[in-house]
Order: sequence, then C-alpha cells, then structure tokens
Amino acid sequence: MAPKKFKNIQALEKEILRLKMRAKQLEGEFDINWLHLQENYIPMALNSVLPKKMKHKGIAANIISLFLEHERFRNTIIILAEELIDRASDGIEFLSQKLKRKKNQ
Repeated sequence: MAPKKFKNIQALEKEILRLKMRAKQLEGEFDINWLHLQENYIPMALNSVLPKKMKHKGIAANIISLFLEHERFRNTIIILAEELIDRASDGIEFLSQKLKRKKNQ
C-alpha cells in the first residue's frame, strides 16, 4: 500500500487513532483464533493425518486401512500370500498323489 500524505497534523492523528483501533481489533481476532486453535489442536491434527474415510470405521479397520495404504506393506503381504498359496498347493498336490497311490494299490 502506498504511504498516505497528510496535509495537517489533525489528519495524521486521526489516521494514527484509526490504526490503533485496527490493531486492537486484530489483537481481538488473534486471541479468538488462538483460543480456537488451543481448544481444537488435537482433532485438527488427527484430521490432517488420518484420511476422512477412516472416521466412520472401527479401530481395527482404521489400523488395517493405514497399513494397506503403504506400498511396502502391501507388497510384503502379496509376497507372503504367494508363499502361502505355493505351500498350500504343494500340500494339496502331495495329498492328491498319496490318495492316488492308495487307490492304485
């Protein structure tokens, strides 16, 4: 904002008074905002960290959702699932062969 030019001392004093009143108004607004922040800090922090979709789920679902949002965790689960499926397939194949041998005897 360009500085104002005052033609007399009275206009300058009037502007100083206006600016002091504006400063008090801003201090009041700051106090109100500061109180609001103090009262709502934890919910605001949680809302910024946790996705909104998690608010309506249970705790267990929230924890699972948090883990599933991380790519490394998802990849580890996929590797683990593939290993379990391979072992289950091996076990089923072993049982199938064993049953075949008994049937053939």
